[in-house]
Amino acid sequence: MSSLTPVEDAFLSTRMKALVAEFEFDPEYANGLKIFAHKQEVFEPIWSAYRSMLENGKLDRDLKELVRLKIAQNNDCSPYVEKQNLRRLRFAPEIAASLSEEKIAAVGAFEVSEVLTKREKLALKFAEKLGIEPESLDDEFFEDLRSEFPDEEIVELAHVAAVGIGFERFLAVWQPRVCALDTR
Repeated sequence: MSSLTPVEDAFLSTRMKALVAEFEFDPEYANGLKIFAHKQEVFEPIWSAYRSMLENGKLDRDLKELVRLKIAQNNDCSPYVEKQNLRRLRFAPEIAASLSEEKIAAVGAFEVSEVLTKREKLALKFAEKLGIEPESLDDEFFEDLRSEFPDEEIVELAHVAAVGIGFERFLAVWQPRVCALDTR
């Protein structure tokens, strides 16, 4: 795999330095942010919008967190899912603090899970299909999705998934490998 050199701290903007500092407890993730910092003027507003999208909106924060886990798993972060005491890297831990270990563990086999709701399963299936086989998002699937989500929530779900897929796929091709999971 190729590698990009992370931007040195001295060349980070004030906002980018603050963002990297938020993730100093996870050097690999901070390194990933420094890779994005090659285009700070583009990345900073996109990241701010992504954070806002995760922390606000009509969809439940825990549901968005499950979707982020599924995307990470689909981008080959799956070995982390089996580790004990998995905690997903969160922007605001208090928002998704109610996400149980059982639900986190169920993401890998969401379709047969007994702890996930139909709504959560559909959201995970949507994220999986969007990232792996978007052509399978047909009328039949959307009919099923609409049984649990109004159109405005589907659009929000699509935004969360699409941006997450983009970030994860970009970071997946560079070394050192950046995985957006924290096992602290």
